[in-house]
Amino acid sequence: MSLLNVSFSPDFLLSSREDKESHFDACVVIDVLRATSTIVTALSNGASEVLPVLNLEDAIEFDKKGYLIGGERGGIKPSGFALGNSPVEYRMDVVMNKRICLTTTNGTKALINARKLASDIYVASFLNLSATVEKLSKYENIAIICAGNDGDVSYEDTQLAGCIVEKLHAIRGYDLSDSALIAFNLWQKLGRPQFTGSHARKLIKLGFERDVEYCSSIDVNSIVALYDGEVIRKFEG
Repeated sequence: MSLLNVSFSPDFLLSSREDKESHFDACVVIDVLRATSTIVTALSNGASEVLPVLNLEDAIEFDKKGYLIGGERGGIKPSGFALGNSPVEYRMDVVMNKRICLTTTNGTKALINARKLASDIYVASFLNLSATVEKLSKYENIAIICAGNDGDVSYEDTQLAGCIVEKLHAIRGYDLSDSALIAFNLWQKLGRPQFTGSHARKLIKLGFERDVEYCSSIDVNSIVALYDGEVIRKFEG
């Protein structure tokens, strides 16, 4: 039976599978507010690639190599960075044909950790929901990895995970892990994105209300974003 598993933070899935066969056929990483929404927006607007890194210092090194560097700490753009982590900053006139290096508190860590779980790693947001689900439906065993909030559960990430579970289950009748069932039931109850979690409230207080609204938009574009373990590019084919 094909399996869908949801991890509410990347640390949980990795620790629960330590010293076991840890590879899925594919995994999909979610950081709705805001890293994966930003990555999808950048690629949709013509960025050639997005390179996720863990540390600010790593990003600064890639600045010297000609990358446009973006990211956040505490939701705020770090000093010396060209861009923050607001998807609305990644406009076509800013990112077209640019290589971007991104570092965020939760999302880039989740992406880098996902390399231990599968070779095919997709980047999902509500913005590219249907295109991502269509691609994922070709796989048997899938790990859905939520970036979470500093190791805790993210309400918004869990909503998208549940939406993906619902759509995939309708296509293939996957077996659902308990965590997938939790996310699925939450989404069934809500029926639409409702961004009222702690991180959404924090972003609104910081002045990013427009980001919160934008990231809740469904199927703004139809790109599939694929992470090969080094860089994220728009999937062609």
